[in-house]
Amino acid sequence: MRKYIFLVFLACSTILCAQDNSKWSLVREHQQKSFAHTIPPGNYSGITPLGDDVYAMVSDKSDSALYFNVRLYISRQTGELLQAEYLGPQGRVDSVQLDNEAIVRVSDSTVVIASEGKHRLKEYKLDTDSIDNGLWEWSMPSANFYPNYVFESAAYDTVHHRLWTVNESTLRRDGKPATTQDPHNNVLRLIAFDWSNRNASPVSYLYKMDMPTTMKMAMTYVMGVSELCALPDGKLLVLEREAFIPNIKLGAFCQCKLYVVDPEVETPYALDKELEPGAPYVSKRLLASWRTKLGLTKYMWANYEGMCLGPQLENGDQVIVLVSDSQDGYAGVLKDWFKTIVIRKR
Repeated sequence: MRKYIFLVFLACSTILCAQDNSKWSLVREHQQKSFAHTIPPGNYSGITPLGDDVYAMVSDKSDSALYFNVRLYISRQTGELLQAEYLGPQGRVDSVQLDNEAIVRVSDSTVVIASEGKHRLKEYKLDTDSIDNGLWEWSMPSANFYPNYVFESAAYDTVHHRLWTVNESTLRRDGKPATTQDPHNNVLRLIAFDWSNRNASPVSYLYKMDMPTTMKMAMTYVMGVSELCALPDGKLLVLEREAFIPNIKLGAFCQCKLYVVDPEVETPYALDKELEPGAPYVSKRLLASWRTKLGLTKYMWANYEGMCLGPQLENGDQVIVLVSDSQDGYAGVLKDWFKTIVIRKR
């Protein structure tokens, strides 16, 4: 009996030791920067590291290049972005209606790009002009989505070998997208693909967004998840983005909230299953929050749509890189802002 109790205790101790109870915390948040003299205006909506300080960015308005390479010079002591260099377009697109919103590297030679215009995720080879290359592709019928609220995100978890995406706002069968006049919590579907068995059906989880922060009338209002990022331990960063633009433009703001989610402790919910009372939503923990504004003399408004891992600092801290969509430098006012934050696992 004593031997049995000891074995049970040993097994439980092993399980507890295997669980990762450490948490990511914010170390510092750097001010956003633009590099108008070295980075041409664009509609940059996604970013992923390629190695050697080179990053690939997609544009949701590109009618020629598949992605664009840039080199980011980030301090290995502080995580501050010091300079950015444009390296030029890469590859070619197969349609002028792709509306590419996210890019993530999934192997040494391929990336996956999320296309809002095609309602799909598609794998492409790096450093090639070939488009119809017979690689992996997955899509959902357009009837599932509200206009301009499709796939904005892509992330790859190197620990569990999963590709992640999420619908930007509520699917039609799950309700309506939140507005300033109809404030409520958007319900989204976090979707995971087993990259070691890509033909398997995806697994999904329910994600509930925060409520809108304003009830003012808007000319343009966007409330959704604009990007995901997989952390080195397999947890997910979820970027909730609320963009408010009034008729007079002045007073516009973009509220960003960065949450941590641990899918390993959450309960899946079938992608094709209707929402039911008592359905399980994933837990989320706020990591960082910031708001950018458009004022009379300060044009700091930034719509962050791209996010990825940056380098690890010399002390082991992790840099997160974000890029905003300037709508091609709209009206000479909006800028292509970059931002870095530094986080630490405690």
